Amino acid sequence: MSATLEGPARVDAPPTEDGLPLATLVWHARPADARVVVLVLHGGAIDGFEPNRPWSHNVARLVPFARALATRVPGPVAVARLRFRVRGWNGADAMPVLDTEWALRELREAYPGVPIGVVGHSMGGRTALHVGSEPDVRLVIGLAPWIEPGDPAPGAAQRTVLIHGDRDIICGLSRSRSLVERMQADGLDASLVRVERGDHAMLVRWPLWTRLVTGVVAATFAAELGHAEEPPTGPEGAVVAQIVHSGGVVIDI
Repeated sequence: MSATLEGPARVDAPPTEDGLPLATLVWHARPADARVVVLVLHGGAIDGFEPNRPWSHNVARLVPFARALATRVPGPVAVARLRFRVRGWNGADAMPVLDTEWALRELREAYPGVPIGVVGHSMGGRTALHVGSEPDVRLVIGLAPWIEPGDPAPGAAQRTVLIHGDRDIICGLSRSRSLVERMQADGLDASLVRVERGDHAMLVRWPLWTRLVTGVVAATFAAELGHAEEPPTGPEGAVVAQIVHSGGVVIDI
């Protein structure tokens, strides 16, 4: 069994002059010999300075994904989940991006030079796209991501996978498709998975969402984790295989 990296299981960001709540990084797995690190980001709102609590629905919704990544991806994988300091994006302040940049510094300090995957839902998906070109980030997965015109996209060094339900009435599927098509036209490794009957909260067909995320992470980092690039079984396995071998695909499941 791998040794565990020493240090607290929960780390708070340094206090800010504005007196707002602190962002918090929660470790779900941190083997000392981790060859991949995954950062999980929850959703939020357009505006809002209410603090995020551990039991807030937008925060709690990503806990099963973090636990699945920590237990189902073969190999030494470190998994951390970020709780943003406040609920909102809050305009040009882009507060979740600042929180995530801090979290990535923490991850790079704990695991220097280790490749990073970022998984974000809704506002967390938008945040993941904003930090996709940060050092060591190799994979960005956006779950029902909130995307606005002019948002940045990861570059040539990253794989981007957006997973979006076709019945999402909160964040439109069309924006995910437009972004992926634009990235593909630029020669980037970008894929869109359209989940039939999928809703914004990812509650409909929730096991599928989880298997897609763990499958994409495992297959993307198969070489680093020292296992065969075997996608999960069933229809989602075929989707994962196309994502990792095609260099960019738009596919339904």
